[in-house]
Amino acid sequence: MRLQSNPGGDLLIRSLLVVAAMALPLATPAQEAVKPAQTVALISTLGDQLSIVKQRGKRASSVDDFSRRSVEVDPQLLNMAVLRGLDSALAAEEPASRRIMLRWSANPGLAEQIKNASFEARDALVLDALRERLAQMPQRAEWDRIEAILPRYAWESREGMPNRLGGIGIYVKPTGNQWELLDEDGIDRKQDYADPDQTTTNPRTGEQQKGKAYVAPFISFERVTLDAKTLAVVARKPQFSHTKYSDPKSNSIDVIEQVSPAEIVTQLNKLVEQAAYRSVRGSVEVGSVKPVSKDAGQ
Repeated sequence: MRLQSNPGGDLLIRSLLVVAAMALPLATPAQEAVKPAQTVALISTLGDQLSIVKQRGKRASSVDDFSRRSVEVDPQLLNMAVLRGLDSALAAEEPASRRIMLRWSANPGLAEQIKNASFEARDALVLDALRERLAQMPQRAEWDRIEAILPRYAWESREGMPNRLGGIGIYVKPTGNQWELLDEDGIDRKQDYADPDQTTTNPRTGEQQKGKAYVAPFISFERVTLDAKTLAVVARKPQFSHTKYSDPKSNSIDVIEQVSPAEIVTQLNKLVEQAAYRSVRGSVEVGSVKPVSKDAGQ
């Protein structure tokens, strides 16, 4: 028997074959390759300097709108909060991984180098110092990678926060500009340049409201992934987090008196731990996730 070509029927058959192929389940490998659990060293270089930034009145264009100073703090207090968040995130992301916490002790001259360096050069200074310290650790031969949290010094301003922020700190935004801004006709234009209202949180109740004055703990860092053997940079991810606090029911006029030092420290610890967690797991909250307990490595 001789089959005759039927263009219309051929097209239909080809279409049915395509549909049938799409309906078939995809073949799966007999055995998927199982990735071996990695050993990951964790280190944070953030916690030995706390930046205090406060907005001041605009008096002249040549004067910085913000006063800036650094305060030395316990070098491990905030670093450990960062490591807790990072460890919790990796425990959720890579449950089979073995994680080792390393203790960071900065070279005494590093803080002075950073202070005297240009803003653009500061990130590289910290990374070079970290690599120099890690290169002296023979334990690296047993690790797969290193997850390091380094301060990130950023020029840009965002969300009611000033520019040139880096590491961990506190920004104080008073009620407003107390100085007159006179134009050429002697008219005060202060209201024309008033800052927009920002969403703030009451540290005692968690309620949110709008306001121009607030105290904002912040953290600006970069999560840098290093190859443990070569110390080459494998990946980088910047992270900036902050929360603005104020108490509209407080009788204190000065916003810094509306939030106690103890409340600031508590919220700052919470902020940095959650920020480190989010650098791995996105916007997921730390919540009740508990870090794996282990001694910090040396």
